Amino acid sequence: MRELSRVRLGVITASAMVIATFPLIAFSVLAADLIDEFAISRSQVGLLVTSTSLVGALASPLFGRITDRVGAVLATRSIFLIGLATLVALAVSPVYGLLVAAALVAGVGNGWSNPATNSLIVGAVPSGSRGLVTGIKQSGVQLGTFLAGLFLPIFSALWNWRVAVSMFAAIPLAGLISTTGVVGLPADGEILSSGHPVVPAPVKWIAVYGAVSAMASSAMFGFLPLFAEEDQLWSPSSAGMLVAIIGLTGMVARLGWPSVAERYLGHGRTLRVLALLSAGAALLLSLAALDLLPPWVLVPAALLLAGGTIAWMAVGMLAVMDLSVPSVVGKGTGVVLLGFYLGYSAGAPLMGLSVDVLGSYVPGWLTAMALLVVASMLAGRVPKGGNLPSPS
Repeated sequence: MRELSRVRLGVITASAMVIATFPLIAFSVLAADLIDEFAISRSQVGLLVTSTSLVGALASPLFGRITDRVGAVLATRSIFLIGLATLVALAVSPVYGLLVAAALVAGVGNGWSNPATNSLIVGAVPSGSRGLVTGIKQSGVQLGTFLAGLFLPIFSALWNWRVAVSMFAAIPLAGLISTTGVVGLPADGEILSSGHPVVPAPVKWIAVYGAVSAMASSAMFGFLPLFAEEDQLWSPSSAGMLVAIIGLTGMVARLGWPSVAERYLGHGRTLRVLALLSAGAALLLSLAALDLLPPWVLVPAALLLAGGTIAWMAVGMLAVMDLSVPSVVGKGTGVVLLGFYLGYSAGAPLMGLSVDVLGSYVPGWLTAMALLVVASMLAGRVPKGGNLPSPS
């Protein structure tokens, strides 16, 4: 796989991340169309998102191990095939049940995407030079959000939502074409070292870090716009701009932080900085909720959140690649993703419950800050970088 250029590798991995996360965004953007078309409730639209997310969380460890067995190239091509099948099913679906089935299949692609693309990078780029391409790969998530949010409404207005979804089939088709002729590592199973390599302890600590920080970032990202409207009396359009700020800043942060970790700070220190940046965001939100700071501090809070834990996954994935032997990169990635998904799925509901029961955002913001401080301490268990020897 050494023949794979950095540019081609960036395009392939970013495209895989785009198509793996696209259905989640499409369900949200096309919610009104789906409700009208299938006469379903809002909760049934939410079930589509939940189905994809839950399967993604549960599939990550399993398909991480599968990636280590079948090889990165075949695994990545499978992501594109799953994405193509999902889009076709969505576009032609005559009943809501098929939408649910498509959402479940999309979850497999969602959970498989990071193990596959991480293994692809490990096979093509030596340790110490993976920062930029990892950042490009992880920015595919934000790119998919941007493309879906911008073009799905336009295409739906020009034609209909089914045609709009079909148009995005160009992404997995291009991905399949771009991987044609790519030569993989020796079956990836042949690089198994002596003994039975296991996921290194630092990677498991990254999974714990991811769960704790994701719980906080989920609460903050999920309720920041509502907090701006309800508590700080912002207009809906202004509150929506906070989301746009987070999206744009998060994309830039995902591009930059992996290189910072690789060249300067190391993985553990960078993860600590990211957690503390977002802890600062939670502190600003707490002070705003207490009327100790003016409403405009929500803007720097959004920037700190996006530049911090919203971008942590790019550094976390780089650390998994650098701290694992190649034969367990997929498995290690799956373990980290499981922790992340579990934490992220818990944060927003708990934040909402806190506001409903206590009638204030302050406890939630302070809890998020405390979680991020804990995450910064957990980052101390992650070394600077460099491949660990394989346990035997």
